[in-house]
Amino acid sequence: MRPPRIRTAIALGLTAGAVMWTAAASPATASSLATTSADTDWREAGHYDTTAACKRAGETGAERHKWDEYKCRPGRNDNYVTLWVRGGSRAARVLTAGPATG
Repeated sequence: MRPPRIRTAIALGLTAGAVMWTAAASPATASSLATTSADTDWREAGHYDTTAACKRAGETGAERHKWDEYKCRPGRNDNYVTLWVRGGSRAARVLTAGPATG
């Protein structure tokens, strides 16, 4: 085989692989985007020095109906714990967003 033929064979193989990978990934991506909503996504709510402080903040937010559930997970490094929350009523978010303009 001459070098141009090798390059052509490699290019065709890579193109076929890319097309097959894209076609296989498309249905999963489309269905996952349709099922996500703002109330079901986990979001960061704060960073704390200890796990106990994180749990206190999570319980307080749940009692005040800011979110439905929470979890405390280690942060990006060993210096803090991240509070992750999910759900909550939209009315509570509007009331805690700040003063109303009018």
